Amino acid sequence: MSMEVKLEDLPETARAYGPTAYAVVSDPDGAPRITHVAPRIAGATITIGLGRSSVELLRQHGTLGLLWPANDRESMSLIVDATVDEILEDGEVRVWAVTGVRHRPAPVA
Repeated sequence: MSMEVKLEDLPETARAYGPTAYAVVSDPDGAPRITHVAPRIAGATITIGLGRSSVELLRQHGTLGLLWPANDRESMSLIVDATVDEILEDGEVRVWAVTGVRHRPAPVA
């Protein structure tokens, strides 16, 4: 089960998960690149720092996912799909959130 997160609610929703998340960048030639990041959120705009390889993949493909895992306060993970707005200096990337969902954890047998 997943629940939509309205983009205007994204900053407040993400704050409940803590200051860090995981950025997931697709690599068509290999495994996805997953990086622990400290997002700065202003409305639907998110700024994160990434390494050179991830930045180069974003130059080519322009999309990424952000994942805030479930924590003690939140029983559902937060997943945001985003598109690149601008690649800044020193590996900083500004993205626009396109969709956000809170997703339930996998059932445990």
